[in-house]
Amino acid sequence: MSTGRVVEGIDPVTFDQRAASLDPARSQPAPDNAARVVRIPTEALVYEMRDDAGRLEMVVLPIEGLGLWGTLYGFIALDGDVRTVRGLTFYEHKETPGLGGEVDNPRWKALWTGRLAFDDDLTPAIGVVKGPAGSVTEAPYGVDGLSGATITSRGVTNLLRFWLGPDGLGPYLTRLRGEGVSN
Repeated sequence: MSTGRVVEGIDPVTFDQRAASLDPARSQPAPDNAARVVRIPTEALVYEMRDDAGRLEMVVLPIEGLGLWGTLYGFIALDGDVRTVRGLTFYEHKETPGLGGEVDNPRWKALWTGRLAFDDDLTPAIGVVKGPAGSVTEAPYGVDGLSGATITSRGVTNLLRFWLGPDGLGPYLTRLRGEGVSN
């Protein structure tokens, strides 16, 4: 995590990032952060999709952070430009059905596609806004808020900015950008 380098010798089928985060020998304390991430694993399982020529087409990154009732665990997919969101999903959470649980709603998840995760300075800028965000053109960094779920919405913003930033997967993303990524 700290270098952004690919690590050889770890079996991606058996690697358990959550277990690694809890193991002091395989993790470190996280700096104070709004996502309430307590420990950061020394390695993370990311997925790179490349074309036949080896050009990056998409990268899928693990994300997690505190919502209203517990930790949200999910993935964010970025296009080969390592800036444009291809998709967002959560595979486990404890959010209230019909409110924060709307993170599972396909209509809300579809709003993420085409948004920009980073501003022009490559600082994580993506986030959930209060109310409607508008189109990708009108609000490239914002996604509609979840009605009645302010804390969950804030949690999603916080966890994305943490994992896309320098204390999370930022070193890895910087390395990918240095490769000369494609669009």
